Amino acid sequence: MAPLLYFSYGMTKTGSTLAFQLVRSALDLCGFPQDRVPLDVVNPVLRRNFVNHITERQLSELKDEAKERGYPIALKTHMRPDPCVVEAIQSGEAIAHACYRDPRDMALSMLDHAQKSRETGGDEFAELTTLEQTFTNIRSQHDSLTAWLRLPNVMPLYFEDIAFNTVETARRILKQLGLKFDPEVLAEVVQTQRFTQKNKAVRLRYPDEMDAETSESIATEFAPLIKRFIKNRDHLTDEILLPAPQHLRLSASD
Repeated sequence: MAPLLYFSYGMTKTGSTLAFQLVRSALDLCGFPQDRVPLDVVNPVLRRNFVNHITERQLSELKDEAKERGYPIALKTHMRPDPCVVEAIQSGEAIAHACYRDPRDMALSMLDHAQKSRETGGDEFAELTTLEQTFTNIRSQHDSLTAWLRLPNVMPLYFEDIAFNTVETARRILKQLGLKFDPEVLAEVVQTQRFTQKNKAVRLRYPDEMDAETSESIATEFAPLIKRFIKNRDHLTDEILLPAPQHLRLSASD
């Protein structure tokens, strides 16, 4: 079954906008326009197809829209997959990727964003003033990440690869979509002609910007994520991630 929907999930500050634009632009450049879906599930303020929680009715309408168009629709989200989305992915009606980053670098980037929001009168992350506050937020996001990574047909994408090896990331996305297109051209178009929310774009900030004790504490807490999806990510499959080991599974209550 050809997928009807492509969910581009990302933890915040993980290159998720760049990753979404790679998917969206790949489809668009191959003749599958990704104009905004005229449905209530899509954020009414944003031009791109950004979704939060999805009901069964809304998912059914999205699938009908994709069938009418005759090709997949790319949807960006920061939410964990709702039950109907889980079923769609398990059935092959949808595929996805999940963007993540070393939690220590996420925390530093979130604090940067928070400071900028306070200076400009913005709301996003403005309440965050300490590293501990960011890690409380990241722990919740980690639960959402594991909910995506436990599913089949979900490709893990690491921030350092998205931001600094964009051509290879483009190749992986094209392969997952089954599209034949030059990944170098795709990466160039996205990086030069699309909004990607680029910030500092610095590799591995935490060794220079975080004290050793805090860094070690967080590395211990998130050891399974760091070991499997960062240090050993070369062993991950491109299109389908096998079921996560027990330490990355959510409990039944989640």
